[in-house]
Amino acid sequence: MTDNKKHLMVRASALALFTSAFVALPSQARAEGDDAAAAADADAGTGELTDILVTASRRETTTLKTPINISAISGDDLANKGVTNFQDLGRTIAGLVYNSASIRDGGSSSFIIHGLNLDGVASGGDRPQATIAPVSVYIGETPAFVNIHLADIQRIEVLRGPQATLYGNASIAGTLRVLFNEPDPSGFSANISGNGGWTKNASGPNYTVDGAINLPLASNLALRVAAGYTFAHGFIDAPAMYTLDADGKPVLADPSDPVHSLPVPTSKKDVDDSKLAYFRPMLKFEDGPFTLLATYQHQYEHSDGPDVDSYPGGSAPTAFSSTGDVGASPAFQNDNFDSVFSPKFDEYETGAFIEQPLTRKVDLGSLEGSYDFGFATLTSVTSGYETDSFAVNDSTAGYQKSLGYFYSGYPRILVPSTRDYNEKAFIQEVRLVSAEGTPLTYSIGAFYMHQKSHLTQTDYNMGYTDYLNALGAWNTGTDVGYIYDRQMDFTDLAAFGELTYHVTPAWQITGGVRVFHQKLDITALNALPICGFYCSSDGIDPMGVVLASDTQKKTKALFKANTSYEFANGLLAYFTFSQGVRRGGASGIPTTGTFAEDPAFQFYQPDSVDNYEIGLKGRIGRRFEFSAAGYYVDWKDPQVNVSTPNGGFPAVVNGSSARSLGVDLEAHYLLTNELTLTGTYGYNDSKLTGPIVVGGKNFGGDGAELPGTPHHTASVSADYTTPVSDTLSFNGQVNVSYRSSISTSLTPKSNVDLPGFAMVGASLGVSTDMWRLDLFGENLGDVRGVLSALSAQSTDVRGLNYRLSRPRTVGLRFSVKYR
Repeated sequence: MTDNKKHLMVRASALALFTSAFVALPSQARAEGDDAAAAADADAGTGELTDILVTASRRETTTLKTPINISAISGDDLANKGVTNFQDLGRTIAGLVYNSASIRDGGSSSFIIHGLNLDGVASGGDRPQATIAPVSVYIGETPAFVNIHLADIQRIEVLRGPQATLYGNASIAGTLRVLFNEPDPSGFSANISGNGGWTKNASGPNYTVDGAINLPLASNLALRVAAGYTFAHGFIDAPAMYTLDADGKPVLADPSDPVHSLPVPTSKKDVDDSKLAYFRPMLKFEDGPFTLLATYQHQYEHSDGPDVDSYPGGSAPTAFSSTGDVGASPAFQNDNFDSVFSPKFDEYETGAFIEQPLTRKVDLGSLEGSYDFGFATLTSVTSGYETDSFAVNDSTAGYQKSLGYFYSGYPRILVPSTRDYNEKAFIQEVRLVSAEGTPLTYSIGAFYMHQKSHLTQTDYNMGYTDYLNALGAWNTGTDVGYIYDRQMDFTDLAAFGELTYHVTPAWQITGGVRVFHQKLDITALNALPICGFYCSSDGIDPMGVVLASDTQKKTKALFKANTSYEFANGLLAYFTFSQGVRRGGASGIPTTGTFAEDPAFQFYQPDSVDNYEIGLKGRIGRRFEFSAAGYYVDWKDPQVNVSTPNGGFPAVVNGSSARSLGVDLEAHYLLTNELTLTGTYGYNDSKLTGPIVVGGKNFGGDGAELPGTPHHTASVSADYTTPVSDTLSFNGQVNVSYRSSISTSLTPKSNVDLPGFAMVGASLGVSTDMWRLDLFGENLGDVRGVLSALSAQSTDVRGLNYRLSRPRTVGLRFSVKYR
């Protein structure tokens, strides 16, 4: 028996034992216990866990009655726990990992579910990768990742495992749904909430204000408007920056010596200030069986820089020296660089030489209409979105480490990398969902998406042409060192359906299929203007251009099988098999010239997963509920984003295979009428089951751990509420989250082993029916929680970029509501 099958058998046996223990409980004893609990609850006046309604199956049910691996958290719980962003959310859901840290990282989804990720977790999230993210995100009914501020939320649903039949073939690891509070014509209501606090090492406060108003316009028509603003004060300082002139070039410390002069040094505090503003109107019309909901969201985000530091740095000489480590330039023109721009850094200090701002705008709109015919409900969702972002990243340290020899010893090397990204899509979905009450029920539909994206990256070596002119050396007359331009036009047309046969009231069998046809047109351009025709694919182009394009078409069917049985005591056991797939594409890298790469890097193929899950969930009495699931995932031809070996160009390659197995556990216990305990635990073991070798380069060996996912994640929280008078209640809450260590890359040379850490948060406050006030603390132990990092193999110490969770933050949080 292979190790994989042994692991799977052990975990399946544990789940079976767990299941049999509950199933074997004497039903009479359970019934008597339930009656006793009910009597006690009645005496107390409360004492029952609240069901969370979900619509993940396209039917309204509860998490405990939905026979898949699903978690949900209500908007009230989000607000009471102070969860306003995806990083906080990732610490509360079993099996969900989020490795980004701030507003700046919201350009791409870094969610990981069940370990399905091959990409290194060192790069920033200011723009999406060429591959589709393994976890699909739905904002309402629109499939689009937005770094949404979690306010005025009805609930969030997390569906683990591929959700191809109902949510698209791209969701190979799972789907996350964010659902807003909808307009309510029954009455006027309004609320406002906010917080203010202070983060360690920040020189100013953080603050947030959110508000929503619900306006009935008629007996069947209502408008709801939500808006908010948040400002996160920076806690990262930059002690060794360049002083720049009006053109963005380094100011010379000695203008009389343009060959040897260093830049003028400067410094700045709080280089990672961030802010976010949003505006969301919603209009809802209801007339008997007909419902129409219109939603629009505009969100603006700005960050002065990433939440990364370079602590502790390193010692001289560095790559910025003629005698430095491997990758330094022997011709470097001034060996005093390390004494003027020290490579040593304190905690919360970055080695960046320049500011790294980002601005992002997102517009999203949807129109959802449904009609209940009695036997079935027909729903149409028309939606679209557009996102625009512009970012500047300091790539100087990486260039000097890897390409210092190429820049003639330039002592003021400065490489700002600008990234301009636009993505827009139109989506149409129509589905028909049958009513309950018959042995056969169904959900059928059709889906269409047309998506376009355009990414342009331009790297400049500021002042380099002036330096070459001072040397009297030949040059191309431009400081532009590198251009990457990628345009993608993607169309997805699909028909899908799920059919459920209720064998008995307790036993159901479901089969699902999604048949899709996809077309992808992709054009990728790489240019090296600073190198000129020497680096062009034809040896003539003065801009050093290499162009590649490809059109891919694919038609395929994905399948799902699910069965569940509800025991007499209300426990639900289920098994699921599901599939997922992601499209392929082209990388457009040079195959001739100075930085020629192997042709194997030009194109990449689709990857796919087969997912197997077994689970048990239910409620014991009225005070305890749980969910337990085990999974095994077989990943074929997994895609990974890499840098090519000769020129460091971005490319995507396929591996041979990978697998993931683990368990997800959740439990809620109403210990008393005042105290609720919640616990989650996730175990994951994911690794390559075959090497990734492309063009003779090894990007991951057989057995390598998949990066970014801890083996263990856990969280525990306690919520306590008790009345202190007829109108006033005391509220207390404490939470602890833990993640074990992670690797950041498949290859040993690029990998950084990041230690695990635990974080503690708490709040104390008072509330009435109309208002609430809490004193809160986050990361009370002031733990250094490192989420990602770059390896010293790829950059000078000034660019190590340890991405950090926010240090200890304390403050006040309030909310006021009127109805």
